[in-house]
Amino acid sequence: MLKSEEGIITRTVKYGESSVILDILTSTQGIKSYIISGVRGKGSKNKSSMIRVLNLVKFEAYSRDDDKLSRIKEISYSYVYTSIPFDVIKASIATFLIEICRKAVGTGDDYEKVYNFIIKGLIHLDKTNEAIAHFHILFLINLAKHLGFEITDNYQIETPYFHLKEGSFQIDRIEHRLTLDEELSKYLHYYLSQSGYREIPRAARQAILLRVVDYYRYHIEDFGELKSLEVLMTLYEN
Repeated sequence: MLKSEEGIITRTVKYGESSVILDILTSTQGIKSYIISGVRGKGSKNKSSMIRVLNLVKFEAYSRDDDKLSRIKEISYSYVYTSIPFDVIKASIATFLIEICRKAVGTGDDYEKVYNFIIKGLIHLDKTNEAIAHFHILFLINLAKHLGFEITDNYQIETPYFHLKEGSFQIDRIEHRLTLDEELSKYLHYYLSQSGYREIPRAARQAILLRVVDYYRYHIEDFGELKSLEVLMTLYEN
């Protein structure tokens, strides 16, 4: 039985002489693996460019009740990027966010809500002409809400320290390794309240990003390392 679906390609693996296995984040099943044939080799340039990581696609696949690969019959773009493929900063941000989404999806139960949030974010990143230095931090903070481990913005003078495991601001800086200092905690509050964050210095912004990634690491089992994080940090140092 053929089933129509839309999704974000999150990983590709070559298979056989002309096939590719695609991991696609969908709104109904989270990340699911599919196989598509005839997309490598002579005469398949258009299809091979379509099935790249980050691409937003719509497709028809043969539905299966078991855990084996579903086979894609037809695939096309659901949205064509106009700037991400040609902008190294945007492409690095998008790749970083998709890598985190691959690890995070499944933490929450509402695939459709998570999927729609991610799609909206990627399209906004592609279309915007505004500064994007803070985009990925705000994205991760808001994504956490959909995944079930929202950061509590209870920041006050009396609670100046953010605790990574608790996900809230605390009175004392207990467990220093898990607690942001007063300055970074204040800056995180700026992001949470979406006020004043544009004035955060670059070094502090980078430190906040690393700590937000740590926050995800503490709340997602087997989170592991991020290959794209080092690339992103290097670009923002230049």
